[in-house]
Amino acid sequence: MNKLLVGTAAAALLSVPAVAGPMAVTVGGYYNAVVYSQDVDNTDTRDVGIHNDAEIYFKGKGTTNGGLEIGFMVQLEAEGSGESDHIDENYVYVKGDFGKVEIGAENNAPYKQQVAAPKIFGWKTYDNNFKTWSESSAFDKPLMDGIDSDALKINYYTPKINGFQFAASYTPDVSDKSGDSGLYADSGSGTATAFGIKYSGKMGGMKVKASYGVNELDEDTGVAEAEDEAFGLSVSSGNITVGGNFQTVERAGAERDILHYGIEYKLSKASKIGVIVHDQEEANGDELDILAFGGSTKLGAGTTLTYSFESLEDDANGDSEFFGVGLLLKF
Repeated sequence: MNKLLVGTAAAALLSVPAVAGPMAVTVGGYYNAVVYSQDVDNTDTRDVGIHNDAEIYFKGKGTTNGGLEIGFMVQLEAEGSGESDHIDENYVYVKGDFGKVEIGAENNAPYKQQVAAPKIFGWKTYDNNFKTWSESSAFDKPLMDGIDSDALKINYYTPKINGFQFAASYTPDVSDKSGDSGLYADSGSGTATAFGIKYSGKMGGMKVKASYGVNELDEDTGVAEAEDEAFGLSVSSGNITVGGNFQTVERAGAERDILHYGIEYKLSKASKIGVIVHDQEEANGDELDILAFGGSTKLGAGTTLTYSFESLEDDANGDSEFFGVGLLLKF
């Protein structure tokens, strides 16, 4: 299968004729800032914390004389976190009747297909890039990016057929995020393969999305067994959306089960409210339960007001509470 993915990528690139015109380049991204009133049991925290998450996207897209779409994506981390700003995901792609091929430092294709909980607060609770949950508890993302992250890889997506789309990924070295260093070296971290399927369509007047994916580390000498497997489902009817996903994370024979789901209700075109639940069980029996509720309101000009109350109960790290109000800008 790995050779098939490599061959598909090579064939897609070799079949690209001359570009019909200049490639269009755009700049976009987001900036999300939240002021939190916070209370964390396991550490002496400030009563007020300012959390931010921001990225700038550079996108390029062009069309060849043969009708193929080619392009690139480069993401720049735009918020300070004690480190210099740096390039995050970056890749090139070719898209045509055969599907889509991505080559570069990016998350695996089944991860990008995955159906998850609704974005009630405007931001992705299943990512928690603010690190409010991940820094104060044993929180783990319920997404299949824990093995290969955004290491250099090949992603392939088939064309959509009756609402179904298949995807596959191959990562030669899960620790390699830059091909200009250690180009020929084997880090001993192992290679990874991922496979997934997604469905999008309507059933009985409801919008339905479902996904399944598995990501496995191909063991090398000295590499512990690792596998991520996830199911996702989202159903929308009128102003109500219910969705989430369940993931099993296996590392060296020990399993962690993560269930992350929510319900969203649209009050209007501009406002929505809802509830998010995160249930996580460790191999040793420790549990983490998160309940978050609130909503968001679009103010115009790409600006959204967000508000949430987040309560954590963690067997290993104690309890925490966060009440936040913020602004999400998309440009």
